[in-house]
Amino acid sequence: MAVRSKLPTHSAAEIREVLAGLPTATGYRVTVKPLRYRTAPHLQAFTYWDEPEIVLQVPEPFRPFREMVDLGADGTPIVLFRTRREVIRFLYLHEFCHWWLYLTHGWGSSAEIACDRYALANYRRRGPVRPPAVRSRGDRAA
Repeated sequence: MAVRSKLPTHSAAEIREVLAGLPTATGYRVTVKPLRYRTAPHLQAFTYWDEPEIVLQVPEPFRPFREMVDLGADGTPIVLFRTRREVIRFLYLHEFCHWWLYLTHGWGSSAEIACDRYALANYRRRGPVRPPAVRSRGDRAA
């Protein structure tokens, strides 16, 4: 996976270290950019299907912030993002989930709640992280 960083605080090699242990979006470039916000830091990322590229935007100047994460019926917890590392990992896992669902189910940009659940469950995890295990309608758990 090609990694590019436009973030002044992290080189491409440092971004690779942050993403170590996470599943790889094969064939996609990951670009990390600063996010210039007006009033408060927030989460923002995109997956471009035509390019193919995943863009992660880290709030700059960075300060710890809280963001509501929609988990559907499980609620909307307010999650504290303390470091750039946490933001990069959460955003990457969220966008990776979209990429994975596009490949496996053709869902693409849908499934925001499933991708938020996957990212929230794994972004602070140490060690390898597995791809999402999302079932289609009518699939039964084994």
